[in-house]
Amino acid sequence: MMGATLKHQREVNLARSLDMQRNMLTTSALLFLLCTSALGQPFMGEGCYVGRGYAATLLFPYFEVDLDDPLGVGTLLSITNGRGGNVVSRVVVWTDWGIPSLAFDIFLPAFAVETINVGDLFAGTLPSTGAGVDLSSFPGCVANPPAHNNPILNANHRLQLRADHLGIQGPSITTCAGANHGDLIARGYITVDVVRQCSGVEAGQPAASPASAAIYFTEGGGAPGAETLNTLAGDVIYVDANANSAQGSEAIPIWSNPARFVGTDRFTFYGRFSGWDGRDERVPLPTAWDQRFLNGGPFAGGADLIVWRDPGQVTNRVACGSAPSPFPLKDKTWVCDYAGDCPLLPGDTHFPLATQRVSISSLGLALDFGYLSTTLAPSDIGATGAHQAWIQPSLKAGSLFSASFNGTPTEFLCDSDPTP
Repeated sequence: MMGATLKHQREVNLARSLDMQRNMLTTSALLFLLCTSALGQPFMGEGCYVGRGYAATLLFPYFEVDLDDPLGVGTLLSITNGRGGNVVSRVVVWTDWGIPSLAFDIFLPAFAVETINVGDLFAGTLPSTGAGVDLSSFPGCVANPPAHNNPILNANHRLQLRADHLGIQGPSITTCAGANHGDLIARGYITVDVVRQCSGVEAGQPAASPASAAIYFTEGGGAPGAETLNTLAGDVIYVDANANSAQGSEAIPIWSNPARFVGTDRFTFYGRFSGWDGRDERVPLPTAWDQRFLNGGPFAGGADLIVWRDPGQVTNRVACGSAPSPFPLKDKTWVCDYAGDCPLLPGDTHFPLATQRVSISSLGLALDFGYLSTTLAPSDIGATGAHQAWIQPSLKAGSLFSASFNGTPTEFLCDSDPTP
């Protein structure tokens, strides 16, 4: 697979400079050795598959891009069509409030790999795919081809995209779509769905996205028609050239099972957009996690948790300086030492956004080594809205090496009712 991805010489360019690549070579080699088993085997069977495999949807749970420093933090990702047959996929970029800000299509022949530097998206350059290919069998792809003369986003679109992910007002929309962290690092997450047709490039407030579930998960009638074909896989790498650091893991596969996830009052991955009526037919992620942390010793460079959360309800843009309901999201987290003593961590908003990278040191833990047990279920925290989650530790050892691995899910939602 590595050889397949290296056919994209532009990934060399994505690393932003030859100096960066030379500095990162040793780190990246070790990274892939450490992360080869990031997802491991499925955590749960019987139609509630959570783990490694091909899926109808990919979740890239977090991205960060330094919009001011080309050698600052950045995110590289890949999308693979691992089965036979051509597919069209819809890529949707979301803010850390879970609001879509950009959507576009990519064409993937059988067994093809597409790589994306997320920083390129903020420069208005989107993946250009399907040039010279007869796409007439995919509705909408002739009128809205996924092959672009880049930059495809105009200046206003680029400025609005930056604003949405910095939590500030943009030139086209007066309200805000994400949290303001007081810096120039764009944060968010990305989903990729197999779809039946092309819907074109949409910036600002995309109409053809899972947030418009009534049309997105409906066949025909000009709808994107999200597919249930489990054929996508991917990976994500977080790089920081200034710190000579990188971590990575597989993208999270969201498996589709139409036979199981059908009918009302069912947790599904995109269920918050359709009143939990099961129309997206995608497995929900777990709602409670255990994860080990190492914040010292060989990993004295720092330890973080990358945490993706489902707000559990539709979130909308609000006046800048405020936050939409239900933010900040709540949690209960216990801190356990290796002897099994697990006091409750004070506070209930340790992971308040739909996606975030949280430093272990910011949690005020008395331990450098141990594990955290976190629940994000409303019944346990006296709140509404926060259900699914994905948690993975990210470890750094200065400029020597880095690692990332997933936590262990302990509670699942496949047989739970979201509307008791």
